[in-house]
Amino acid sequence: MTSTWTFDNDELFDLVACGKKHGTCSLYGGDDQLSKIGDINIIYNSKNEQIKIQITNVRKCRFCDVDENWAKTEGEGDLSLQYWQRVHKEFFLQHQTRFFRYRYAGIR
Repeated sequence: MTSTWTFDNDELFDLVACGKKHGTCSLYGGDDQLSKIGDINIIYNSKNEQIKIQITNVRKCRFCDVDENWAKTEGEGDLSLQYWQRVHKEFFLQHQTRFFRYRYAGIR
């Protein structure tokens, strides 16, 4: 399956483009369909540039179960779990959802 989407800012797109970001997460509402290993995603930035990625791992968990390795995979900030928790807590609280899905996106 091929999906298209955008990050909410170009900085995250740039981290994927330069190879620092190998994973991302999104809210999971229980009835949402999770990505499947092998799925192709096309990510766009605000300039309509695109990156094609392939899903290599899918994992669903609670916010409190994300560890340091997951935070590093996201490639954001100082790569620490504390940074990841702070910025993602702000994002998830805006959406009032308890669970989310985590995708490791292997770029090919």
